[in-house]
Amino acid sequence: MINDDPLNASAQVPDDVLEGHFVVVAKKGEETKRFVMELHYLCNPAFLGLLERAREEYGFRQKGVLEIPCHPQELEKILEERRDQSVGDGSKLTDSIQMS
Repeated sequence: MINDDPLNASAQVPDDVLEGHFVVVAKKGEETKRFVMELHYLCNPAFLGLLERAREEYGFRQKGVLEIPCHPQELEKILEERRDQSVGDGSKLTDSIQMS
């Protein structure tokens, strides 16, 4: 049974999605990869560009997991750039990348 109560949305979040994270699926053609990302990426200009691309292609009608119309490697590059920037400042990144 699916719970449609938005106040009980946590019951619908997969176990691998920690607090402060969200799921994105990068899909281009047959290539599909699932990413669990930290919320700070919602302020990343490169990621915001991908969100704009999704808005242009799909509008605001998406339900469920956010799908981005890009090759998975494009999103991986954004994650790698953030990791490279953090190496020198001692930050610990907890981004997880999972295939589905």
